[in-house]
This record gives sequence, C-alpha cells and structure tokens, in this order.
Amino acid sequence: MGKLQAVILAAGRGERLEPLTLTKSKVMIPVANKPFIQWVYDSVNFAEEVLIVIRKEQKDVKEYFSKNKKIRFVYQKKALGTADAIKQCEKYIKDKFMVINGDCLISEKDIKKLSKSKKITVSGFAVEDIHNYGEVVGKKRKLIELREKPINSKGNLANAGLYLFDKSIFSAIRKTKISKRKEYEITDSINILVRERKIDILKLSDWKTITYPWDLLEINKFILDNTGSQISKKAEIRSGAVIEHPVAIGDNAIIGPNCYIRKYSSIGNNCKVGSAVEIKNSIIMDNSFVSHLSYVGDSIVGSNCNIAAGTIFANLRLDDKTVKMKIKNEKTDSRRRKLGGIVGDNVKFGVNVTVMPGKKIWPNLLIPPGIMIKEDVEKQPVMQ
Repeated sequence: MGKLQAVILAAGRGERLEPLTLTKSKVMIPVANKPFIQWVYDSVNFAEEVLIVIRKEQKDVKEYFSKNKKIRFVYQKKALGTADAIKQCEKYIKDKFMVINGDCLISEKDIKKLSKSKKITVSGFAVEDIHNYGEVVGKKRKLIELREKPINSKGNLANAGLYLFDKSIFSAIRKTKISKRKEYEITDSINILVRERKIDILKLSDWKTITYPWDLLEINKFILDNTGSQISKKAEIRSGAVIEHPVAIGDNAIIGPNCYIRKYSSIGNNCKVGSAVEIKNSIIMDNSFVSHLSYVGDSIVGSNCNIAAGTIFANLRLDDKTVKMKIKNEKTDSRRRKLGGIVGDNVKFGVNVTVMPGKKIWPNLLIPPGIMIKEDVEKQPVMQ
C-alpha cells in the first residue's frame, strides 16, 4: 500500500452564506481568526500529500497556501457535484486516499482512525433530526446505502462527508448518472460501489459543518472551547479593557481603552475596538473598526468595515422567539434565541445605526447615519 493522500473539496460557492461569500471563498471565512480551510488542513496534515479541489477563480485559497509545498491544487471547471470534483483528482491518486468536505470540522483523532481502516469507509455522526441530512444506513458497522434527506427514516446517523477510498471509486463515478440537482453525487457513486464490495462505517465523536451564517458562530465557539484563548503578542490591550475568556485577538489589534470583550469573540488582525464598546460572541474580520459606544452581539462583521459610533447590533427579539434569517429568498429559522446581523466586506456605517436581529448587509455599501435596518440591505441606500 502506498502512502496516504487527502483530498479537500473546497469548490463550493456557499450561496447560503451570502453576503460573506460574495467577496471571499466559503472556505476562507475566518473562524477563531484562521480561514476555515486552515482548520480542515491541520486535521489532515499527516497525509503525504493534500489535494485541494477549487474553481479557477478562487485565487484567495491559492494565494493563502502558495508557500505550502505539500498541497496540490486541482481545478473543477464546472459545478457538477462532489463526484465530479473527486474525479478531477484521479490522475494524481496513487492508492488509498481520504476525502473531506472543506466545510466540515472533524477531530484529527477521528480522521486518523479512518485513515487506518483497511477497507473503503464512510463516516457518520449521530444527530437528533436526520431529515436535514443525508443518512448513512447500515448494519453492524457495514454500509447498506446512503440516502439523501430521508422523509420517514427512524435512523439518526448523518453522512459526515468524510470518506476513505481506493482507486475503485473512480470506476463507480464513471457509472454515476446526473442527479435531479444536475450534479454527479458521490453518494450515488458509493451506492454503486457498495453493491460490489463491503464498505465500513465509522461513527465520529465530533462533527461540525458550515451551512448557514450562524454555523460560523457555533464553530467559532467550539474551536475556542477546545483551544482556549488565542491573543496575539502583537495585540495592544489598553487599560480598562475587560476580556472574558476564551477569545481570539489577532496581530496588531488595538482593544480599548474601557471596553468589554465577552467570551467566544474573535477579533482579527489590525482591528480596532474603541472605548465603551461591548462585543459578545461575534466574529470581527481583519482590518475592521468598531467605534466607541457600540454593541456587537452574536454577529459577524466582514473585513475592512467601519462600524461607526453608537451602532447597535440587536440580537434578541422583543417577543423572545427564535430569530429567522432570509436565506436564498426564504425565511429560515436559525433556532437561535440570540442572533445579530451579518455584514459583508468593505461596509462603512454612519453613526447611530441599529441593525435588527437576523439582518444582512451586502459588501461595499455605505449605511446612512441614524437608520434602523429592518430588512436585508442588498443595494446602496439613499443617503440623507
């Protein structure tokens, strides 16, 4: 057996994460002050070679890993699904290889356990409600089939998007027919392969995946709980700044004076947080400025933003119901009681703006002073 390779599928567009993905790749959104794909890469770094499947236009991913000689970039020309993405790697694959979705966070311990399997293996994670996931159906840790979002199933094992394959998967991919979504699904390829040979099931101890913007906050919390605070030695923490741990604070960030950084907040490189500011359970990306007398709660602020004085990100509905967010033109229940706003890159606020719970602001906009944002802002508002 040759040495193990790993494939990270990173070509997804992440439409449900808009406006964050309008200016950066889904896998490059920072969580705990690292691009998400860095956390994924770290978990498979023990492999001899790591292949990352991207689209040609994803220059941010390629630039980020430009000095890493262990990585080979493989291009998917069209968005034709996971099986098509894996197929692009065929000429580089030597023997056994792992595949992991670039939007999944799985413990290195579980991934190493999978890598030592002697058979083709799919992974699953026990969930409360299987109906929002693909299902792994098996018996005695042997795969029977993979089902896509089953309606009536009583099972609870979700397909975690982590696999161990050998070269036989490529012949199954060639037999795979295009799905209703106009894609070639790796789950269909695996269902073809399971008719020919036995496939093992590995149950994971941890699994986090990014589908919606609020998932970023969940994963940010999960990582900080596991790593503890990550405060750069190059950050300047000024007098009167109160910090609840764990948090992440990046290089050259200036915090305070007299501000309150509550736990599970990640503040990126070159950010500034002014006086009398409270930041709670939020992600503030690189080069953004949160001015004095502002509150940012359970929110995500993109890169190069200026949050002017007196800006309030409301994160709780008056009726105490869960916050809904518009995702691909449909209201989606976050199932979170507290959820603030999502701000794209390069947004500049005027003073005294209020962003109501679950509202989104598109990149490169100027937000007029003194307004209340009750609906998503996708176009430049009229300046007063």
